[in-house]
Amino acid sequence: MAFQGLLTREQIEDDPQQQMRAWQRRHDFAVCIDTDGCVLDNMWAKQVIVFHPHYMDMNGLRGVEMFFRVHAEHHNLWGRTRGCDRYLAVQHTLRSLLEDACARGTLPEEHVRDLLASVSGYVDFIEESGKGFGIPSLAEYHRQNGLDYNVTRLLGWSEAVDRTFRFVTLGMPPFDGVGETLQELSQRADILVVSATPYSDLAEWWTRTGLAEFVQAITGKEMGKKAEHIGLLKAAGGYADDEVLMVGDGGGDLRAARANNVLFYPTPAGREQQAWQHARQAFEAFFDGGYRGAMEDRLVAEFEDILLEQGPWELDGYDAREEYRKLQDKRIATYRQLHPQGELLVLEE
Repeated sequence: MAFQGLLTREQIEDDPQQQMRAWQRRHDFAVCIDTDGCVLDNMWAKQVIVFHPHYMDMNGLRGVEMFFRVHAEHHNLWGRTRGCDRYLAVQHTLRSLLEDACARGTLPEEHVRDLLASVSGYVDFIEESGKGFGIPSLAEYHRQNGLDYNVTRLLGWSEAVDRTFRFVTLGMPPFDGVGETLQELSQRADILVVSATPYSDLAEWWTRTGLAEFVQAITGKEMGKKAEHIGLLKAAGGYADDEVLMVGDGGGDLRAARANNVLFYPTPAGREQQAWQHARQAFEAFFDGGYRGAMEDRLVAEFEDILLEQGPWELDGYDAREEYRKLQDKRIATYRQLHPQGELLVLEE
């Protein structure tokens, strides 16, 4: 396996998809693999310690922390949108907050609607321009909407997340068995990192852990959507549908695979370690041409059963305080371990 090397910031801004055009097929198969929550157990910590508090603080939402965390945790961690881009997660969170009957009277609804309008404007800009989510495209959108202070805050939040995120993730090891599995895979398949995380964070983690030597290239959010990454891989390498396998933990990973009619191996939330322990059997079936069908269908069905289709606020008997308390001990433990001076709402019994 020959790693193409790291891209500079200038290269990413000038031509983010250059490494995919330079892709060279070396094996009969290709494996696309996500990072956060898939090979690395960081999804919970990065959301609870970094993404959510930064957004609340920069947008005046600390007063509704209980509601915000319940919604943001669902969309980022437990729901079908797990693993979606950060800006889409913000859009989902703000939209569902406005639908939460328990939050009415407490939520600053006009302010939340304004925040939603601004992030939705950026999402529309991405859809219309074909650019990838990320600070370069958000900075361009900001230049066109410089007097929308919510866009300014959105850019500031994203930059703050990128500056902080690495301090949570960099010291974390991959799941047990990932290194050995990737080493074995690299002897039989071309490996592409496919992620919605910023490229610089991906490159730093994969390089620091030594796992970059097993992959051919790394694609992050600046290079486009995951489905686009896979499509570019197929086109550049001439791989058939059953010669490409996507490995991921979120609904977006599954949708990206389905959009390209390639195979999918899930690492379900809360069961990632078990998934890696059983991965070799699935990979052997993939190489032998026997993965599509009963084996994939069973694993995907189990995966989809874990990701929640509805948020708790949509269910009968929903109580926001009780919902927040369900994960309160887990939040407290995470803060004590990683950010003991951090601000966290703790509800009394």
